[in-house]
Amino acid sequence: MREIVWRIGDPETPREPPPADAATARARVERGNDAFAALFDGEGTTRLVQLAPEELGLSPTGQAPEQRPFAAVLSCADARVPVELLLSQRANDIFVVRVAGGVLSEGALGSLDYATTRLPTVQLALSLGHSGCGAVTAAVDTYLDPPSYFDVGQSRPLLSLVQNLLGAVRMADHALAVVHGPEVTARPGYRAALVDLAVVANAGTSASAIATRIARRPEPFMRGVQTVFGVYDLVSRTIGLPGTAAEWAPGLADVPREARTFARTLEEMAFGPRLTRLLDLGDAG
Repeated sequence: MREIVWRIGDPETPREPPPADAATARARVERGNDAFAALFDGEGTTRLVQLAPEELGLSPTGQAPEQRPFAAVLSCADARVPVELLLSQRANDIFVVRVAGGVLSEGALGSLDYATTRLPTVQLALSLGHSGCGAVTAAVDTYLDPPSYFDVGQSRPLLSLVQNLLGAVRMADHALAVVHGPEVTARPGYRAALVDLAVVANAGTSASAIATRIARRPEPFMRGVQTVFGVYDLVSRTIGLPGTAAEWAPGLADVPREARTFARTLEEMAFGPRLTRLLDLGDAG
């Protein structure tokens, strides 16, 4: 049995200062995820999490606090991915945009534009996918069974989400075929591996689009906002990517800068132990 105690202190409880730059913001997010995953390590332990009232959005003055997030995150709407919690951040630290599948829709892009142009405290933009994504799975199923597109098309909003994800699915399919041959589609875990790799492809592609938009922004909006991406693994509770030498490589990844380079990265992941295991074990793996 594990016991986690959340203790609300007094208003004088020190609050961690905001990150001074993008590199510090990135390190804080990675450190926060490490701390969240560690909460569940060990049996029979009690872990104490100290909180100041302000960290829950409670202002000591009774007035609404000024919005001062240090990071903007594009994430899936999946209920299993509580962004602030899994990053060990507090109220007013993260500007979160949640859309099924982490799709970079016009609305999501507009929200990120607002965060990175109107909120000068934002230092980091993060595109965050997650394992077992239902929206990506729906896109994979449509890709593998084209006639099912007819049923998806009965809901135009759902169709829009699936269509936005099909490119990432195609990228993942290409990487698997390059590495394992065209016969990879006959492997028992092809569908599971395709979902896993398509999540990476979507997160990386969205990160690249966000970074390109920020880079093209004219003065005075040009600030040192760094864009990164990663995948939250629901089992290990860690953010990372499928590894090339190990099953999982924890940490955030730099934004892909060039299509062919990113394609090679996906191929390296397809050759790695995680995707190979999924191909062999099937959907239950």
